[in-house]
Amino acid sequence: MNPASGTGNGAGNVKRKVWRLTLGIVGAMVAVAAALGLVIWRAPLWVEVKLTEFQLSHSGIYGHTMMIDGLRVHYLEGGSGAPVVLVHGLGSHAQQDWSRLLPFLVQAGYHVYAMDLIGYGRSDKPKNWNYSISEEAKFVEAFMDAKQLPTVELAGVSMGGWIAATVALQQPQRITRLALFDSAGMTFKLSFDPAVFTPETTEQVDRLFAVVTNTPQKMPTFVKEDFIRRSQRNGWVVKRALASMMTGTDVLDRRFSDLKMPLLIVWGKEDTLTPVEVGEAMHRLAPQSELAVYDGCGHIAVVTCVERIAPTVVEFLGGGGKAGEAVQATAARGGDGR
Repeated sequence: MNPASGTGNGAGNVKRKVWRLTLGIVGAMVAVAAALGLVIWRAPLWVEVKLTEFQLSHSGIYGHTMMIDGLRVHYLEGGSGAPVVLVHGLGSHAQQDWSRLLPFLVQAGYHVYAMDLIGYGRSDKPKNWNYSISEEAKFVEAFMDAKQLPTVELAGVSMGGWIAATVALQQPQRITRLALFDSAGMTFKLSFDPAVFTPETTEQVDRLFAVVTNTPQKMPTFVKEDFIRRSQRNGWVVKRALASMMTGTDVLDRRFSDLKMPLLIVWGKEDTLTPVEVGEAMHRLAPQSELAVYDGCGHIAVVTCVERIAPTVVEFLGGGGKAGEAVQATAARGGDGR
């Protein structure tokens, strides 16, 4: 027996085991990376939701579900203090419209709630609804009842502003303060085809983002295709909502002046969906309101210009602000307010 030979074989066996283990680890990493890449490619919007959930959790904001009138409702909740309820816009959901403002409000000492309206996000989508403004407003009230919120500070963006203002008109005793962001609700003429809200082509996706952000979006084709798939699944809700809005039944032109609570109206000056003239008309009808217009910002100013808007919102909710005034905010560096 040659001891040296035995030692050499043992070392060789160890090297082969280490090599096989290394190959196994590398193979597993490649498989995980390939699987992750496939998920990102096939479901980028889902991945974005999960990443945003993780970010919100660092501010103590989490997603929950509850049953209201037999319907499942998803909502975000976090913080402590005076309750603030936030209502998202058409074709959107709570996380998409409010994830950037929510941490500012929690840090300022508010208990925030942002629900996915019925028909949107992860809330139920009943086939027997027409998804009108009045129908959604009643459900926001039902949510406030379910969460046992006798009074709230209420905010809404775009269609959500229309819904929030409707709630404030129907139950003014429950709304201590109202904030509207690039809100719909007044009569005005659309400058584009409303079909853009339910895109069926990548070109229509480009048009939709140009309308809501007012800046060109360099979006990969696979992300646009995921938007189209989502539109194919849920676009019928948006179409029903639009059809109801177009009837004019729920417009606020003759009722807006009945809003008497403190009111903040926030607008992106370059908003091409609901032009700033709509915000100015609201301000004239509600003399107690404050109108804050932000240069370089489009329709979703509360998302793209949140660093500039958040201090105004926090000041207003805290009882400050400039009631009765119209304030022109200058553009931040970069031109789009980001």
